Amino acid sequence: MSEPLLKKVKPDIRAITRIVPPSGNLVQGQSELPIDPELAREAAEIIAASQNHYGGSEGQESLRQAVAAKIAKYNNISVDVDARPFEVMVTNGGTGALIGIAQSFLRGKSALVFEPYYPYHRRILEEFGAKTEAFELDENLTFEKDALLAHCRTLKYRSEFPLHTIIVCSPANPSGKVMSQTELEAVADVAKELDLMVVSDEVYEHYVTGENPHTPIASLPDMWERTITVNSFSKSWNISGWRLGYAYGKGELVQKINNAANVIYVCPATPLQSALSKVLMSDDTYYTRLRDKFDDKRRTFSAGLVDLGFDIYNSGSAFYIWARIPENWTDAIAFNEMLMRDAGVGMTPGSAFADSDTWDAHVRICIAREDDILSGAMEKLQRVLK
Repeated sequence: MSEPLLKKVKPDIRAITRIVPPSGNLVQGQSELPIDPELAREAAEIIAASQNHYGGSEGQESLRQAVAAKIAKYNNISVDVDARPFEVMVTNGGTGALIGIAQSFLRGKSALVFEPYYPYHRRILEEFGAKTEAFELDENLTFEKDALLAHCRTLKYRSEFPLHTIIVCSPANPSGKVMSQTELEAVADVAKELDLMVVSDEVYEHYVTGENPHTPIASLPDMWERTITVNSFSKSWNISGWRLGYAYGKGELVQKINNAANVIYVCPATPLQSALSKVLMSDDTYYTRLRDKFDDKRRTFSAGLVDLGFDIYNSGSAFYIWARIPENWTDAIAFNEMLMRDAGVGMTPGSAFADSDTWDAHVRICIAREDDILSGAMEKLQRVLK
């Protein structure tokens, strides 16, 4: 009798983060830049005024209105704040929306993710009785529509955990890949042909720097009816600990997420919602400045990595750098252990984001750090790798 196949052992991102000193932590995907001073001031005043009580599970109306204005401006999608059931809701981070989706739509079903994938797209679903299936991208992080359709068709009509949803993450965590219009249309066509729902994770939309613009898949023809879009303020406003995000889509879809949120979370943090609602749309240059700042970080740090032998993937976005480690190394786990030991710098091995061995020589590098941290980390890498 043959032995059962062992599940691939994956690096623990949070465990690595705890080991690496802050001066060399390029591991965990959160922004460690300072909070916007105006946002901090608003939060302090609202908390001091004792506006610290329960709110609706769908989120405060003031923030929902600001979010709808943001969606109209940056995504060219009109969301009706007054619609019932709700078309837009505030969630406990993007994670809160994903948990609501898993609880409401996916128990006993499966969702497809593109590999390399964000680990919590898998972990959340499997904690709530669903299954995640990976569709591996090629070495250029692209795919063929016919292959995607064939794979989804097989999953759709199986007896256990039939395919219900395709998860699109663009720009992607971990690779930063921005899906092209052609790729998004391919996903949309597959979803419509097989009557699948789409969850679009757009947390990194404001970090797009390349030739492919950010295009919400919900804006494509006939996709509003079957798409739930998930987003977060954690990255773009440097407030990951505030746990504020949002979800929008057809009311009948969003309502189910709200029902789950009401039971699981009761409501997002009310004073923090109030503070964010006051500043979210107050500065027309905010997201442009954010993008340009990160593009500068990407260019500078990437140049240093290339000089050290890394092969950088041209992702089209600038929160993460996805790279093949220097050629004399083939195992990013061993490579990262060496860097932590000898340089005090840590990255995330590519195997944390994949089931196959294809990405074992790749790393994800988070550049959402102050410039002095990035320059110091580069100096440490140069001492070890040059």
